[in-house]
Amino acid sequence: MSRNKITIKDVAREAGVSTATVSYVINNRTDIKISEETRKKVLQVINLLDYTPNQAAKALAANRKSLLAIYMEPSDSILCHAEQMYILNALTTYFHENQYEIILLSDTALEKCDQADAIICYNTSKKSFHKLGDNNFIPLVALDCVIDDPLFFQINSNPKRLIDEANAFFKGDSYSYVMLGTQNEEKINLYQESLSKVILVTSFDDIKSLTGGNILVTDHTLYELLKNDNHVCYVPAITKGKLTKVHECIEAALARTPIDQHDVRI
Repeated sequence: MSRNKITIKDVAREAGVSTATVSYVINNRTDIKISEETRKKVLQVINLLDYTPNQAAKALAANRKSLLAIYMEPSDSILCHAEQMYILNALTTYFHENQYEIILLSDTALEKCDQADAIICYNTSKKSFHKLGDNNFIPLVALDCVIDDPLFFQINSNPKRLIDEANAFFKGDSYSYVMLGTQNEEKINLYQESLSKVILVTSFDDIKSLTGGNILVTDHTLYELLKNDNHVCYVPAITKGKLTKVHECIEAALARTPIDQHDVRI
C-alpha cells in the first residue's frame, strides 16, 4: 500500500470499522456514541498508516527525537531482575551505537510517554502492553513477548531454530528447555507447544533442583547459573541479529510503513 494513497477507507478496513466511524473519531464528534476501545483502535491505525486529513501527523513524524523508551514488567524474582539488567545493557549499547538515547519507563506505572519516538516492551504481559498502547499513540514494539496483534511488531526467538540447535548439540538425546518465569502467558504457551519439556524457574531453589541434566537455555542469567552443574546448550535470546531486527521494526513503525508481517521470529 503506497503511503501517498492512504485513504479513509484503508483506515476503516484496518480498524474493522465503517468510514463514518473513522470520520467521527478524526473530527472528535461527541454527539455520536463511540466506545473508547474503538476510538483508540482507530487512532492507532491512523498512526500506523500515517493517515491524516491535515499535516499535523506528518509534522509529528518528522519531529524525530532519537529517543526510545523501554518498559520492563515488575517482578519479585531476583533472577528475572538480573536478566532484565542484562537485556537493558544490550539494548542500551546497541541503540547508543545507532544514535538513539534510552529512557527506562517506571515499572509501576503505565503512563503516557510524550518524549520518546517509540517504546520497546520487553517480556511484557499482553495486558500491560495494551495498557501502554491505550495511553500512547507512538509505536510500540514487543520484544521477547507474544502479543499477537497485527497493529504491532513482535520479535521473538524462533522455537524451530532452538530445537535444531539443541538437537545438534545433544546429538538426539532428550533435554529440557529451562526458562525464566514470565507474566506473558502466550510466550510460555509458544514454547510449551514447540518443545517437549519446558521448566519454568523463578528462584535459586528452582536452580538447585536442576543438576546433571541436558538443558537448553536462552536466558543469559540461567546459563551462568546452570553451566557448571549441567550439560547446557546456550542459544542467546538477545543477539546482534535480533537487535538489528528490533531496530528495523522501529524504523518501519516510525515511517508508518504498513505491517505485512508483524510476527518476527529470529
